[in-house]
Amino acid sequence: MAASTLRTSPPDSPAQILWATEAVQAIGGSDCGAPAYWRRVVGDAFRPAVNLNGRSGWVTHGAFGCPITVHDRRRTDSYPVSMMTQYLDYPRAELNLVSSGAPRLAARLGLVAFEAILQGAMADRSVQWNSWMFSTNPVPEGLSGSVEAITRSLAREFPGHAVVLRNIDEMGAPGLADQLIRQGYRLLTSRIVYCFDARQKPLRNTSTLRRDAKEFAGETRYRWVSPWEVQLSDAGRIAELYRMLYLDKHSRLNPQYDEAFVRAAIRDHWLEFHGLRDRSGRLVGIWGYFTIDNTITTVPFIGYDTALPPESGLYRQLFLGIHREVNDRKQLLNYSSGAGDFKRRRGAVPVVEFNAVFDRHLPERRRMAFRIAALILNRLARPWLEASGL
Repeated sequence: MAASTLRTSPPDSPAQILWATEAVQAIGGSDCGAPAYWRRVVGDAFRPAVNLNGRSGWVTHGAFGCPITVHDRRRTDSYPVSMMTQYLDYPRAELNLVSSGAPRLAARLGLVAFEAILQGAMADRSVQWNSWMFSTNPVPEGLSGSVEAITRSLAREFPGHAVVLRNIDEMGAPGLADQLIRQGYRLLTSRIVYCFDARQKPLRNTSTLRRDAKEFAGETRYRWVSPWEVQLSDAGRIAELYRMLYLDKHSRLNPQYDEAFVRAAIRDHWLEFHGLRDRSGRLVGIWGYFTIDNTITTVPFIGYDTALPPESGLYRQLFLGIHREVNDRKQLLNYSSGAGDFKRRRGAVPVVEFNAVFDRHLPERRRMAFRIAALILNRLARPWLEASGL
């Protein structure tokens, strides 16, 4: 696809920032998958979700190209486009799960102080690149050869916006974090993500996976649904399953994908949907792959019927399907954050993920605020995340 290539261009050659029709014409690749998705976004001003806002375009450097999104703070935005939501709103919502009053109060006070720092940095006035507006953006091949040129062009075009590259981790992009630091980026600890790497050898078959496979080997209540069996008529149910899990059970701060998004994703194969149907043919669980370079994949879309009894084990069955697909395709799966114990028991490797921020073109007060935020996140938040196993 046009978003990546093994070829790179000289770092001093200019990067081009394109919008609307020019961007559509520059996005090569097939009429399905990631290229089709982004052509729709930039061509029709199509928002993937109501809480994913921003001006969308395309940046090219030689043969390499990737999406860009430009953001200014909106209180309702989800974390893929808002660092304020990621670092403040989401943790505040999670504090309701903390039973002890004293730690909860201390955390709230800490977030008040941290909010002042991020407001000083104007953290949500940013231009993001390699920004597909998903919870996890896989890093394509060829990106590292374009860091300097793209950063320079974005900083010049948007002198009042921080330049941001999300989802940087050592497994998905070895050596990229160090390169970004050398180019003047500041790394801010983001979260712990869980990776399954089947590129060189099969995934480890843990005792928990063997137990799950044995338990569901004779399952007759549900049957697997392949991508070619998913129909446009399933779009409403797929959106409902996602809503049940990510929005109703977890948080409205997650991307609020709706039926229109799902319908377009099915039609143009933006996501590759797999799932489970019950005996009546009704979908009870679903997941959607997003893949770059045919080797790096993530699952930004997953859902199941939370009204069914927990003993049905729908999430465990869906994971077995994901695990099988990754193994068969010899891919690297970034399975995002959360459910750390569940994923580790099934062979996941925990990796620290960073947001990379370039702020050298910004006023000193904003740079100082980003510097303090990085110090807090890297010195305090990172050790706690690693110790907590989240």
